[in-house]
Parts: sequence; structure tokens; C-alpha cells
Amino acid sequence: MKVSEIQQAIFEQTGLKTSFKKMTGSMKYHVKIWPIFQGGEYPNFPFEWVREFAKQFKPDLAYDCFPYGSTTELNIPAANFTEFDAIVYKKESKPKPIDNGKPVKGWGSKNSQMRLDKASRRAAKIPLWQRQ
Repeated sequence: MKVSEIQQAIFEQTGLKTSFKKMTGSMKYHVKIWPIFQGGEYPNFPFEWVREFAKQFKPDLAYDCFPYGSTTELNIPAANFTEFDAIVYKKESKPKPIDNGKPVKGWGSKNSQMRLDKASRRAAKIPLWQRQ
């Protein structure tokens, strides 16, 4: 079974686009599949659907890996897959707040402004009696 087949089945049954990742560390024998950002939010899998969908995968008893499903992700033993050819869906960008523009460039810190004033005073052709 391929990862792309699972992603296609999830899309057909729930309408959710998913992302795929091979896990690391203590979960290195698992594959994680979760819904990606779409429609302005991170969607969840339907609860009853997840329970039924996770039952089709066999546990990998050699490494004590069992299929696990929640409304936010599916963790499936990697032994259930022959190819890891995931479908890469086009990602939607999150809406940015209006006041999140680029900050206006300042003139520097107060200390740097004082140094600039001193240097410009030294370089200026001001008579000694007018200098402060």
C-alpha cells in the first residue's frame, strides 16, 4: 500500500487534504498523517470515521507499533506501506493581520544618535565661542 493511496482515500471520504511525515525517535516505526491548513482553519478528522479507518491497518508486533488515530492525526505503523510517495498539496497561507506591516525604520538608538551629534559638531565649521 502506498501513502498516496491512503491520502487519496482520506480526501475522498472526508474531503480533507493531508500531509505526511515519517516519525523519528521513539516513534520511528510510525508514519504520521494529519490534515493541513485549509478553509481558514486547521480541520479535524470526524471522530467515528477515524476509529473505523484506523482498524484497517495491521500492528507491527516486531517493534510494538500499533495504529493510533485521533481527530487531529493518524499514526500508522510504517510496515503497512510499501512506498512513501506522498501527495504534496498546494498550501494555503494563513491570513495576516492588517497591522502586521513592516515597521517604520527608525534613526537608531538614543546612544547612536548622541554619537552622531557629537561627530557632526566636530566636523562642522563652527567658531569655538559658539560651540557648547
